[in-house]
Amino acid sequence: MKTLCTGVSLHGKPRQRLSGIMVALLVVGLACVAGDASSPRRSSGTTAGSERTPTGAPHTGTDDAIRLGLLLTNVGPSALFARYEERGARLLIDQVNRAGGINGRQIELVYYDTEGKADRAAALYRRLATEDRVAAVIGPDSILVVLGMSSVPKEVRTMSVSAPGTYELIKEDDRDWIVTAWTMGGFAQSLILGYFKQRLGVQRIGVVTTADVIGEHTDRIIRNVAQLLGLEVVKTVAQPASDRDMLPSLRDLAATQPRPDAVLVFGSGPYGNIALNQTELVGLDVPLAYLGGNIVPELIKDVGPSVARRLYLVTGRLAVLDSLPANDSYGEALKRFAADYQAAYSEPPTLPSGIGYDMALPIVEALRAVGPDRARIREHIWNGQDFLGMQGVRFRRKPGDGIGTDPLDGVIATIHNEQFVFRGYLKPVYDELGITSAHITELMRNLKIITQ
Repeated sequence: MKTLCTGVSLHGKPRQRLSGIMVALLVVGLACVAGDASSPRRSSGTTAGSERTPTGAPHTGTDDAIRLGLLLTNVGPSALFARYEERGARLLIDQVNRAGGINGRQIELVYYDTEGKADRAAALYRRLATEDRVAAVIGPDSILVVLGMSSVPKEVRTMSVSAPGTYELIKEDDRDWIVTAWTMGGFAQSLILGYFKQRLGVQRIGVVTTADVIGEHTDRIIRNVAQLLGLEVVKTVAQPASDRDMLPSLRDLAATQPRPDAVLVFGSGPYGNIALNQTELVGLDVPLAYLGGNIVPELIKDVGPSVARRLYLVTGRLAVLDSLPANDSYGEALKRFAADYQAAYSEPPTLPSGIGYDMALPIVEALRAVGPDRARIREHIWNGQDFLGMQGVRFRRKPGDGIGTDPLDGVIATIHNEQFVFRGYLKPVYDELGITSAHITELMRNLKIITQ
């Protein structure tokens, strides 16, 4: 008999020995129930956070529920994000069901774990569409998974609201049936450079990134944003994401002449934190920017206090809710979301909690407007929505723009006492620089982030 743990499901796979902070992240005291690794978890009208028992057979269609797929990655470094994303999505679905559902029909979630494998995700996506007969799919959540199965939603004509941070790496032909709810990806985060120039007087930057396709792409984004701002990228250094000693690359960067006035670090998990911390070991005591997925309190606790004091990032308002100005136009809605989330799960929401909610929200809004027809859901998501997401950004998707948010809608954050703290709004900085949303849109087209 295999075991799965609700919340962070390992689906029978033995726990692997992980280094550093990832051990603490994956050891969560959640209830365990018996089940099979390929079985879905189903819930309809459950209380958020309650235990859910999986069943083995595909749905037989004997009830009137509207079924949605939930396809996340519950093993490895993505497990923590999936936990929060699942809770955010389930919070919305439970709220809808308690309010009477969609025209009296409850929403049922059919949940599978990709295990971080693109081929498995592809097979499960097809199963959701053909056997479980879902109306749409919430997920997948990892760019590495999405890239390996991006043709499948179009193949089975079932809409995916996913959460990869580098949506533009998805083939253009495959994007018709995939959008992303992760709004503060590499491009939006790289806009911190405007703050560095306008507020901190930075002229030259160094870049630390991962030695892979995503790292190379992020470096290209940074260089294009720097060019728009008239900043010089003095050098980019890169190492494999599995490395835990960044000193060779950082020494190389520190020896560059002229030295950089600031350093941007891209990389999620331990890689990003190690690179940030080791900057002071090589004398790079300059402003730092972080780009990547470590936008949860658990993942910033390993950032040293002296490094945190000079660290900046662009994020959504939910990450800095406790320090957000009282007159923020999104603040009241975000506080209601946070209160509902706290009541359901006895913990405050994180940015990925908002992302999970924002993955489910466009599908729910489409169901309310056009019902469970797959083609009409797709059409409505692409053309008929304007809503506030619980990350703290407004979504207005349109053909060619599967993200659907204004990157200048983000906020600037720093870290204090292991928490993200509001530092300012991004748009006024770019207004002062004379760079408009039209300039940003043109750059996004050049980078193929949007295609129309």
